[in-house]
Amino acid sequence: MRNALSGWVTGTSVQIGDVKGDFVLRQGGPAGRKPTEPRPSEKPKLTAGHFIVGVLILFIGGIINACNGDTNSADAGFPSTDQGSRPAGISDDMIAQLVADKLRQCATEVVLTPVNCPQTHTASSARNVRWELVGDPRDGMQVRWHNDKFLARGTAVMTISYDAGTRQSLEIKRFHFETEVQWRGAESRIESIRQPTTAPPPGTITKDRFTLPDGDLVRVVREGFVTCASATAAPMPRMCPRATGTPAAQQASWSLEGEPVGNWTSARDAEFGLLRLTASYSLVVRWNSTVLFLAANHSHTQAGTYEATIVRTPNKTARLLQIKHVP
Repeated sequence: MRNALSGWVTGTSVQIGDVKGDFVLRQGGPAGRKPTEPRPSEKPKLTAGHFIVGVLILFIGGIINACNGDTNSADAGFPSTDQGSRPAGISDDMIAQLVADKLRQCATEVVLTPVNCPQTHTASSARNVRWELVGDPRDGMQVRWHNDKFLARGTAVMTISYDAGTRQSLEIKRFHFETEVQWRGAESRIESIRQPTTAPPPGTITKDRFTLPDGDLVRVVREGFVTCASATAAPMPRMCPRATGTPAAQQASWSLEGEPVGNWTSARDAEFGLLRLTASYSLVVRWNSTVLFLAANHSHTQAGTYEATIVRTPNKTARLLQIKHVP
């Protein structure tokens, strides 16, 4: 069937129903022009059967696309259970140890973003870069056998220390990681560990072996303040609290005022295995200067709120990573 509108029409034109041949409308056209002669139908008429077949094709195609989408989504996710039979005698702990060894190897790198490793940091003109793996990355790690390889994911914490200009810096880097282990028996090795494109939802990774008694936290933080107060320059060393308004000085002496752990609160980070203690502190720095043969004595009080970050060591003791001034 060929249904066509030809000619000159002013306004809205509507063609309704089953019209065989050409339907010619003419309105307001040039005078003396003959209308187009109708031509015989050239195309077969579409029936209800054709319509039903078309709908079925679209429906089946939608099902196929949905199934493909589900498959891709499942492949991209971390399996909840083993897929297939893993090699006999290979436990999660054995794979977790391989991953931890690779992370320790990554911690020996001396660049900000080492290749094949998950840690990264951004700094300008950094030198003397040193990474250190702290805590236990095996705690909370998840391991699955997926057809022909092991998949592993978890969380880790590293510290990075470096020099930039005249400043010495220390940062605590927390990150999720994931990796694969192609199992080859004694020859098995991990080629790379990376951070996932999207971290799993909070609560997916939970560590169990990181807690310590409150008394251990208080003790190690107090000892940390004593160490910081023994500094002979301002600002204090990189693990100690630093405030923006503290002047730079050499041959300085610090003294601690009051009790820095007298009124504290603590928090546990089960996702990364860190412990934090927050309280107030006050430190006084004193130094001398000479200008035009005139000696002057100076002092400055650095005070405010601090947050101390502690981690449990493999021998279950508390280790202070950093005391940070909270603006």
